[in-house]
Amino acid sequence: MANDFFSHLGKTLTDTAKNVGEKTDEFISVQKLRSQQSSLESKINKDYKLIGELVYQKYVNGEPYSEDLAALCREIMQTQSDITDLKDKIADRKGQTICPVCGAAVPKDADYCMKCGSPIPMQDAEYAHYEEAFSEEPDEKEESADTTFDEKSDAGEVKLDDKAEETGKEE
Repeated sequence: MANDFFSHLGKTLTDTAKNVGEKTDEFISVQKLRSQQSSLESKINKDYKLIGELVYQKYVNGEPYSEDLAALCREIMQTQSDITDLKDKIADRKGQTICPVCGAAVPKDADYCMKCGSPIPMQDAEYAHYEEAFSEEPDEKEESADTTFDEKSDAGEVKLDDKAEETGKEE
């Protein structure tokens, strides 16, 4: 009887140590991803500052906006995409998904976001055909609220797309 107690205790301790080790590995991997995310967010802030300095110098010198400004904006957009990927990886490691509306982390099996109440798209491959059947083609006017840059004009300026010109939105 005493041997059974000690063997059971040994098994319990082994299982607990294994579980703690797995949780520690998960925690460390999430912290590494968060560190990468923080580093990328710092890079964006530096680029924002540089954009501000470029815009101000162009304004002071009476120059139009040029391709160097558009290049920085494209770099920021790529870095933001990288941050989104890292957030998705963090959520995935924690058994969560990201709400496409508000960006909050929600359990993978949730149908609605607990923060904003928006429906969470189905993630399973077996339900992919339902998404295709119910997806709508976006209106031309609703394609993107983000400001994008088109080709350079003859004067060396970078023009905003029609949506941004209609709304007067400049970033």
